[in-house]
Amino acid sequence: MPGRTTKKNRVLQFATERGWTEIGECQWQELRAALPDVSIATIRAAGLPIQPPWCGVPAHAIEQLDAALREFTAVYEARADLQRYCRDEVIAAKDRARWAAKNPRAEEHQRALKAEMVEWMLVWLADPAVFPVWADLRREILRRSGEFKGTEQSL
Repeated sequence: MPGRTTKKNRVLQFATERGWTEIGECQWQELRAALPDVSIATIRAAGLPIQPPWCGVPAHAIEQLDAALREFTAVYEARADLQRYCRDEVIAAKDRARWAAKNPRAEEHQRALKAEMVEWMLVWLADPAVFPVWADLRREILRRSGEFKGTEQSL
């Protein structure tokens, strides 16, 4: 009896049939057109590497967020046609982090981390070109203060 075909499996099958090992802009557009019923979240969770900005803004750890926002800065500076898309992705991630920062069921430390991440994204939204310099300074401040030590991020 064949296994159930999930949307995630459909994404992987579509990519495999085309020999894709990574999803860039052309692949993203083709995939979205061919599988309109598959959500962006499902595509991102399928397990294939996805280039920025199509990969979204992961915000599970400060290092991960920092790296993603730096990649988004590079796309933002190089591609005027993708600036709105980049901003929309960062705004969506900021909104998710802000919600998590206010979740009373989360541990205080996790809420503080998410609030910090909101600040990082607000700086990026204010001026993506300034973000890398600001992030270097902020990381040094956090490293010296010892804040967020003992969590998955290794400032």
